[in-house]
Amino acid sequence: MRESFWDRLRNIVPSRYDDPDVRLFKVLIYIFVGAVFLMIIAGLTSFFFSLRGAEETMVPDVLNEKAVDAVLALQERGLIPHLEVRYSADPSLAGKVIAQTPPAGTLVRAGKTLQLIVSLGARVDRIGTYVDRSLTDVRAELRALFASGEQTIAIGNVIYDFDEAEPGTVLAQNPSAGTEISEITQVSLVVSRGPDVKRIELPSFVGLQFRNAIARLSQNNIPFTFDIRDAAEDEASGLIVAQSPDPGEEVAVGSFVSLTMTRPSVVPDGEVFGVLDRSLPEYAVEVDLTLESQSPNGDRAVLFTMLHPGIKLTVPYQVRENSSLILYRSGEEIYRTIVRKVVSTDGGQEPLGPEGQ
Repeated sequence: MRESFWDRLRNIVPSRYDDPDVRLFKVLIYIFVGAVFLMIIAGLTSFFFSLRGAEETMVPDVLNEKAVDAVLALQERGLIPHLEVRYSADPSLAGKVIAQTPPAGTLVRAGKTLQLIVSLGARVDRIGTYVDRSLTDVRAELRALFASGEQTIAIGNVIYDFDEAEPGTVLAQNPSAGTEISEITQVSLVVSRGPDVKRIELPSFVGLQFRNAIARLSQNNIPFTFDIRDAAEDEASGLIVAQSPDPGEEVAVGSFVSLTMTRPSVVPDGEVFGVLDRSLPEYAVEVDLTLESQSPNGDRAVLFTMLHPGIKLTVPYQVRENSSLILYRSGEEIYRTIVRKVVSTDGGQEPLGPEGQ
């Protein structure tokens, strides 16, 4: 006869009528199956909890907080702080948080790592000694000192005064050397212009051809400006016809001389007459300015070279058409232009209008 379901179940379930060894075997089988079942339930439960993820929390604002306080604030939210240190411009921020990532107000999961940047304070917390040093060296030192960090000391107002010290030498500073700083500080400097003004007697440039006048001016390092006009009926063309100040007058070294010349009536074919007119910075100390022409075939010629205070530069020239005019300051090119001849509406030729590059 075929066994029913309940008969089969009774044969599987341990019974007091079973042989002891058989009953023990059945019990062990049930224990093993139960353990496997419980492990499956535990694994599924853990899996579903992991899908839900950690609880979200809002990142607090810890900027300008002390590092210890910031760490505690993050840990209270279940967040993990990662600290980095660097110098900052403000000495008062030493030991405080100056940056945080992610920013305050961001929703993140608990257990996330946040980056905090903590200030070591200013790289420099005292004013250095700048007196008896050249202004150029002081500027270079400050640039190098703060190349990899925020600047806490900057050059402020610079006053130039006559002194026996070498031009460009720092005579005084404010704040004084050794002054403690607690914020970004500007240092005011008094810088030597060199000895008191020397005076020279102006020679006469009237009647000279403009190239000769420029050569004499350059030789004596007298800065100049030119005004060009057409010649009157009783005037020769291409010559200096007036100057200011007048010949024989005494002027301070470095003072500008204004020259008036008449426009050349005849310019050879293939050449161009014009005036290079440039505004320049006012240099604290005279710099070496050189104007050079370069013809289309590469030939070079120096039009003038001299120590110049800057401010204004007007230089007449007569060069081959399509030549380049190149202006150098202390050997470094600062301006370049190509000169071209412009044909006027009446068929004549007019002075160029330089094309800067």
